Amino acid sequence: MTWSLSEVFKKYAGWCPMAAAAQQNKRNDTPVVPVTRSDDAGPVARRAVLFFRLTFAVAVLAWIVAIAALPYLPETIPIHWNINGEADGFADRPWGTFGLPAIITASLVLLFLLPRFDQLRGSFEDSRDIYAIIIFATVCLLFGIEVTSLLDAAGMNLPMGMVFPIILGFFFIVLGGLMPYLRRNTTVGIRLPWTIRSERVWDETHRHGGPVFAAAGILMVLLSL
Repeated sequence: MTWSLSEVFKKYAGWCPMAAAAQQNKRNDTPVVPVTRSDDAGPVARRAVLFFRLTFAVAVLAWIVAIAALPYLPETIPIHWNINGEADGFADRPWGTFGLPAIITASLVLLFLLPRFDQLRGSFEDSRDIYAIIIFATVCLLFGIEVTSLLDAAGMNLPMGMVFPIILGFFFIVLGGLMPYLRRNTTVGIRLPWTIRSERVWDETHRHGGPVFAAAGILMVLLSL
């Protein structure tokens, strides 16, 4: 007996995103229209501005930390560690020190510009505060990696095989907690053809996917201890 992917989803999960999207498209042949902004646009905008400012502050702090740490660092700095937490990649002091602040700055600019090209920008506007928090969490993740790397390079000999997974695990926990509140967009989230086509499928996918991401983060932290 041959089962399609949709039938497998229905049998074991009780719900199939592909089938749901197809059914909704059959019921509604009109093109997808971006959702208008809600009445909560004021608070949403204020929260977005707040977290964008916090993100900018962390990016500036990343450069300050790198400059302050420079005199205490050796000529060769570890920039990559294997699964056992042993350094197996190195760089000269300038790149090893300022590489991550540069990556943080470039990531911040890219993530700030991406929503301008979103195909469902009208809908995305309603959750731009959530997107701002995701950017903040991403920059904090990179900043945490930077601080940990610099401390290890300065001679503190941190257990990198434990620290990095913990930082990443907390990032997944935050991401999982935010996912159910993301409105349909083409910039961030579980962006699949059937989730982009249907708002209901998008909401259901992220409502189920968020706890999975959070659980993965918790598991990652626990296994690292």
